[in-house]
Amino acid sequence: MKVLKLTPFFHHPDADSWPAAYDSVGGMQIQTWRQAVWLAQEGIHQHVMTIGFPGLPKLRQLIPLLWVERMLLPMPKIRSEFSGLMGLAQSWAMATLCALLRKGRKHDFDIVHAHLDGQIPALLVACLAPRLLRCPLILTVHCSRLAVYTPHSRLDILQHGLARWLERKAVRTAFAVVALTQRTASQLTRDAHHVEIVPDVVDTTQFAPSLQEDVVAFRKHHNLRRQTVGFVGRIAKEKGWQHLIPLAQALREQECELLIVGDGTQRDRLRYAIDKAGLQDWVTVTGFIPNHEIPLAIAACRLIVMPSAYEEFGGVSIEALATGVPVVAFAVGGLTEILRGITPDLLIASEDTSALIARVKAVLAGNHQQSIDPARLRAYVVQRYAPSVMGARIIYLYQLALIDSTKPVRP
Repeated sequence: MKVLKLTPFFHHPDADSWPAAYDSVGGMQIQTWRQAVWLAQEGIHQHVMTIGFPGLPKLRQLIPLLWVERMLLPMPKIRSEFSGLMGLAQSWAMATLCALLRKGRKHDFDIVHAHLDGQIPALLVACLAPRLLRCPLILTVHCSRLAVYTPHSRLDILQHGLARWLERKAVRTAFAVVALTQRTASQLTRDAHHVEIVPDVVDTTQFAPSLQEDVVAFRKHHNLRRQTVGFVGRIAKEKGWQHLIPLAQALREQECELLIVGDGTQRDRLRYAIDKAGLQDWVTVTGFIPNHEIPLAIAACRLIVMPSAYEEFGGVSIEALATGVPVVAFAVGGLTEILRGITPDLLIASEDTSALIARVKAVLAGNHQQSIDPARLRAYVVQRYAPSVMGARIIYLYQLALIDSTKPVRP
């Protein structure tokens, strides 16, 4: 079986650095990469067409059975604080569709698996690719315009109606649709032939309690000297970094510091806000760090905060729980489904900064000890978000799609 994966978002684990202008790494990149690796290890041959950045080869083999191709047309370098480079997703979509047009029927793919985040270019690719290649389509919706997505700019608001229409069309085109949460699945069921709920996964061998000496070394490297609260994710409007400034001010009053791990298109705004508030000695911003260092960053913190405006899933939450670190988060999207089952007392009403600060202070003061026991948090994730269980569901969908595609057409 050979699968063509189409996604603008894919992690490049061999990169030592990641330019923020080229879609700084986030949950979707990690999940598409993690799933592809697991499937390759199970014998599924995959070819990934995705966005890359200068310095990466045009085509490379990450591991046996997994090839990654960088798809970008030449484009002007016009920066945007929402998308990194203006036209980045459009450039990927055009390059991908041109490549598929050239392939036509002369290809060896059995299935097309598209990963969507609600952007119009990716939706167009998902609608057109199965027709160009005449292959069944499996569609994973990482962020649904119909269920979760909130427009975050004037242009985005104007495009929202078209994007919702395209998402419905893509869902109807697909043999099967994969949703990350029950909430999104209930919305997509109206248009889909078949919906399977397959949440994001976490590598519980990588995300596990760290050796104390490794944590101490990480903290020393980043000059962390006090009790620490952490944020891990892209520095973007939808991730709610604006709430981190009043949180850091409140933490300063308690001689605690804030660690921000990640990069993004609004990094300069964040740094300006930190400087304006006089928090330079109380907030550490690491920028991009390799994925294998993320468990240490989480373990260096007493708790992780996720003040997102919206989240389809919220993969950082299960990574933190697997590491034995509690999460205080706004009750949005998948975060509600994840945390309600283990620490519902740490869910806060969306946009309520004061309540977020109060709950963080309560955890730091030693409250909620029973519910945030590290062993309890980890066991919850191991039982529900293991790669083997979720990956088996994807392979099952591939097999069903192959069987369906070989059925004779009735006259």
